[in-house]
Amino acid sequence: MDRNSLKLAVRYSGETPPATLRAWCDVHPERVFELHVGGGHNTDRPDGRAYDVLLRPGWRMADDYCHTLIEPTVAGMLRQLRATTPCECEDCKKALAKEDGAW
Repeated sequence: MDRNSLKLAVRYSGETPPATLRAWCDVHPERVFELHVGGGHNTDRPDGRAYDVLLRPGWRMADDYCHTLIEPTVAGMLRQLRATTPCECEDCKKALAKEDGAW
C-alpha cells in the first residue's frame, strides 16, 4: 500500500477535546496519531486533566526525540504541536517501513 494514498485520521479517546485542539489535529493528521483528554497525570490541576498526543511516526517534539506530548492546557499543547519537527530516529524508520501510518 502506498503511504501517500492512505486517508489519515486522528484517533480520539477520553473526554471530548476542545474545539480548537480538535480542529488543529484534524488539519494535521499526518502529525497526530492520537489525542487523549483525561486525568491521571500530576499536572498541578485539581482535576488532573491533561491533553496527551501520540505523534505519528516521522514526527517528534522539537527539543528532543519524544513522540508523546503531555500538556495540562490547550494553549500549551497547541504550542507543542506547532513546534513538532520531522523525525528520522530508528523507531520512526521501522514504523514508516510498515507503510500504514501507525506505530
